[in-house]
Amino acid sequence: EGVVEVAKQVHAVKIPFKLAVGSGKTLERFVYAYILYGRKICLVDSGVSSSYRVLSDYVRQMGRDPRDINRLILTHAHPDHMGGARTVQKETGCQVAAHALDKPWIEDVDRQNRERPVPGFSTLVGGSVQLDHELAEGDVIDTDGTEEYEVQVYHTPGHSAGSVSLLIQGEGALFCGDAVPVDGDLPIYDDAWQSVRSVKKIQAIRGIRVLLSAWDEPRLGNAAYRQMGLALA
Repeated sequence: EGVVEVAKQVHAVKIPFKLAVGSGKTLERFVYAYILYGRKICLVDSGVSSSYRVLSDYVRQMGRDPRDINRLILTHAHPDHMGGARTVQKETGCQVAAHALDKPWIEDVDRQNRERPVPGFSTLVGGSVQLDHELAEGDVIDTDGTEEYEVQVYHTPGHSAGSVSLLIQGEGALFCGDAVPVDGDLPIYDDAWQSVRSVKKIQAIRGIRVLLSAWDEPRLGNAAYRQMGLALA
């Protein structure tokens, strides 16, 4: 795994995992989760079921206690984002937040597996987790007791019905989960036209200095907007 400091007190953690693709074969994948350091610690996404070890080890390397994690925000309900949520919540006692439209799949992973089966689901997802907060368009989340680290919620459906993007205004940091498709990678849509509208919505936000996707390296400055243009194309 690799870790990059992408903004003041915001670290990107690249978590590798294997995806079973049938006939005993596996596909090497990765997903980014993000750590927001303050008086307490906020996670954006939790990776797959095995990701807590990577995240907690890194938190300790930074001289912090993983039990300082008091909030986990899920950009959406898919296995590589919420798969580790149950373990994170169990180990830290943190509160968990996600959009109401993705709540059913987070709180009942068996239902998710029935309605959207993916290879190796049971190895990627550690179990269901109950939401403490349901997010909606326009919500502002206080992650650290300071305005600088308030997170604004944008509902950006398309990849999933309840996908959200999160903006730290003071840093110009936008966490978009999988809302911005990666050029040349596998596009996955719940609704392709909703996805187009969502990318246009976040493309219209001025002052983004770093785009933080789940399947892509952090994109800085003009490269952030260029990446959104490539996604639309």
